[in-house]
Amino acid sequence: MSIAQNKIKKSMENIQATEEMKQRTLRYLEAQQTRRSRSFFQQRPHMAIGYVMAAICVFLLAGTGGYAVYSKPVSYISIDVNPSIELAVNRFDRVVSAKGYNADGEDILQHVPLENISYLQAIDRLLKDAYYSRYLNRDSQLVVTVVSEHSDTMLEQISANAAFQALDTATYSSDTACMAEAHQHEMSFGKYRAYLELSQYDGSITVEDCHGMTIGEIQNRIRTCQGHSGEGSSEKRQGQHHNGHSGSHGHN
Repeated sequence: MSIAQNKIKKSMENIQATEEMKQRTLRYLEAQQTRRSRSFFQQRPHMAIGYVMAAICVFLLAGTGGYAVYSKPVSYISIDVNPSIELAVNRFDRVVSAKGYNADGEDILQHVPLENISYLQAIDRLLKDAYYSRYLNRDSQLVVTVVSEHSDTMLEQISANAAFQALDTATYSSDTACMAEAHQHEMSFGKYRAYLELSQYDGSITVEDCHGMTIGEIQNRIRTCQGHSGEGSSEKRQGQHHNGHSGSHGHN
C-alpha cells in the first residue's frame, strides 16, 4: 500500500461508519486513484491526499446515507442464455446485487461471485468462467438487455468485450415498466422483452410457454416469424451482433 493510501486509511479510523462502508469506500477510492489520478498523486501527493480525504468525509460522514448512495441501483443488466441473471448497478458502475431468475441462474451465482466489481468485470468474469461456459455452445445465444439512462454507452462497452464478440449475441435496451412486469412473472426483464416481441408475431404464445424456453429458442421463434413476414430473413446468426428494440418496451 502506498504512502497516500496509508494516509487515506488512517484518516478513516475515527469516522463513524460501519467497517463494511469504510472498506467499500476505500476500495473504490483506491481504484479511482490508480485509474485516473496516478500522476497527480505522484507529483502533488499532499494536495491529492487532501482531495481524497475531503471525498471520504463527504461520503462517510453522511453515515448510513453514504452507504445508501453506494448500494442504490441506477442501472440494470439482464444476461440470458439458459441461465437468466440480472445485475443491479450503482452510480459508480459497481454491481450491488445479482439475482438468478431460474434454477440455472441461481446455480451460476453460487459458483461465480459478481457483486462489488464493475459490471464490465462481472460480465467478463461470467464469460470466462468454465462453469458458466457450459451454456455457451454453438446452439446457444447470449442476450444482454440494459435498463439505464445510459443504456447506449453501457451496451457499447459490453459489446467491446472480446469474449462477447466471439459468441452469437444480441443486445437490447428496455425500460423500468417492462422490468416491473417481468418481475411480476418471476422472469428476467431480458427474457420478458423477448417474450413481448414474440407475442407481437404469435398471439398464442404465453409467458408460461416462455418460462420453459431458452432465450435462444425464443429468439429463433422470432426470426422464424420475421422470415415469414419478410423481415430479417437474410440475417446470419453465427457471430451476429444485434442492437435493437421492440414494442412499447423497447429503446428509451
